[in-house]
Amino acid sequence: MPTLAVDRLRLLSEQIFVAAGATRENATRVTRALVEANLAGHDSHGVQAIPHYVREVKDGRIVPTARPALLRDSPSIALVTGNWGFGHVAAEYATHVAVAKAKESNVAAVALVQANHIGRVGEYAEMAAAAGVVTIIAAGGFAEERPAVAPYGGARPVLGTNPISMGFPAGEMPSMLLDFATTTVAGGKVTLAVAKGTPVPPGALLDRHGNPTTDPKALADGGVMLPFGGHKGFALSMAVEFLGRIATGADTHHSSTHGGPVFSHSGTLIFALDPSAFQPFDQYASRADDMLRRVKAIPPAPGFSEVLVPGEPEHQSREARRRDGIPIPDSTWAAILATAEELGVTTS
Repeated sequence: MPTLAVDRLRLLSEQIFVAAGATRENATRVTRALVEANLAGHDSHGVQAIPHYVREVKDGRIVPTARPALLRDSPSIALVTGNWGFGHVAAEYATHVAVAKAKESNVAAVALVQANHIGRVGEYAEMAAAAGVVTIIAAGGFAEERPAVAPYGGARPVLGTNPISMGFPAGEMPSMLLDFATTTVAGGKVTLAVAKGTPVPPGALLDRHGNPTTDPKALADGGVMLPFGGHKGFALSMAVEFLGRIATGADTHHSSTHGGPVFSHSGTLIFALDPSAFQPFDQYASRADDMLRRVKAIPPAPGFSEVLVPGEPEHQSREARRRDGIPIPDSTWAAILATAEELGVTTS
């Protein structure tokens, strides 16, 4: 498994996307999202997606030059279209809109439609937290044509992985981040397990016969994913579906040519809150720091070296991988190099 320097991954990724038809601006943004996902330890949303995105561009599902725009706008509400470009570009724009409106109106809700894969949802919660804004982000609508997740108690799929993220700024302490699919493992982590030749955790998949399995290849062979936490994860997944697809009206912006079977009905809803609406921000930040420190001060249980608050594993991963490089599975690196060569991009 090669370990790649961050700068090399960024340069090669940008060159690939430009060669595939993206504007330099879009290529830089998508590259930043993918490499940052790897740095945060979420390899499932990192550079392994490069070959897939290039295929989507070739098939016309992603418009590589597209820029997002406002379809509806008011002081606290916005509807954003990604114009079927890269989802990372559109979601960043929608997040900036939500942050600006929250700072102006205290609260905001921004819906994003007509966007492809937006990547690691937690990235956008981190962006908002860095600007001092609390967010709740729900992305749904991935299963209207190709469901992958069974409901609690079911043996056939009806839902998508339906991720949710929340970001909370702090003061001296790092911001707190929640970011997870409502399945036991994210879909990209199943793909990553196939690339690595490793099993998925028990309780993550059923095979095509409805039997539990840890073989990640079972998903592509007609298997299904399962919600985490039984009925509670299923209930949260349903809530995300209502927020991300139904509340945003994503179905009315569906395309038969763009987005493909997974993203053509997808939508994302961003709730944003300026915590200074209820108290001076420095008071909020002080209390946030106090809560984080109280949790961190709890003695670790047997088998643990320390208590980690949500978002801390990502902080630690970034420090280590910026220093040591990013490990890439052999099959993933081979696929990236093959994509580059097909596009005439020099890889040496």
